[in-house]
Amino acid sequence: MVSNLPAYRRLVDGLVLPVPLANHVALDFCNTLAGWGEPAPVEYLTTYAHLAVWAREAGLVDAKATARLFATAERDPATAGRALGRAVALRAALYAACTDHAAGGAWDTVAGEARAAAATAALDPAAPPGDRWRIGENASLDLPVLELARSAGDLLGTVDLDHVGRCSGTGCGWLFLDPRGRRRWCTMAVCGNRAKVRRHADRARTARRA
Repeated sequence: MVSNLPAYRRLVDGLVLPVPLANHVALDFCNTLAGWGEPAPVEYLTTYAHLAVWAREAGLVDAKATARLFATAERDPATAGRALGRAVALRAALYAACTDHAAGGAWDTVAGEARAAAATAALDPAAPPGDRWRIGENASLDLPVLELARSAGDLLGTVDLDHVGRCSGTGCGWLFLDPRGRRRWCTMAVCGNRAKVRRHADRARTARRA
C-alpha cells in the first residue's frame, strides 16, 4: 500500500495518479508525465488501467464504461497496449503544440485524432446540454484516447495558448491555464516551496562564505 504521497500525487483504486491542477482536462492529461525534457521523466500512465482510471476521474468516461474497459483490456492486452501507446503519442503532440506554437506536426497529430473522435461521435438527445456528442461503445479500448482527443482539439481550437503556463520547477514542466500571467508554479506547495528552500540554502551558503 502506498502511503505518505506528496501533494502532487493521489491514490485512486490502488493506482498512483497526478492531482488535477491545470484548470483544463487536456492540460491535466499532459501532466500525466512529469519532467518533460528531462533524461528520466516520471510516467504516470504505465498501464492501460492507469489511463482508464485517469479518464474516469477526469470525467471523460463514466464508471460503467470504465468497468467495461477493464474487462476488455484483460481479454485483449495487446489492443489495450496499442490504445495506451496512442494516448501517449497524443499527449506528446499536445504538449508540443502547447509549448511550441510552430510545432506544425504536433498540431496535425492532435487534429487527426480530434477528427477521428468526431467521426465516431453521435448526438444523444437524452444527454444534458453541452454534453450531447457522445462516443459510442464501438470505440472499445480507444474510448479514453478519443475522448481526450476531443478535449485536446477543444483546447487548441478555443484557448489562447499564450495563457498556458509551464511550471518553472526543476524536473517538472507541468502545464496550467494562467490567463493573468501571474502563475509560475504548478503548485506553490510543491515546486514553489522547493525553489524557496533552494534560494534560502543558496543565501545561507553565500553568507557562510562571506
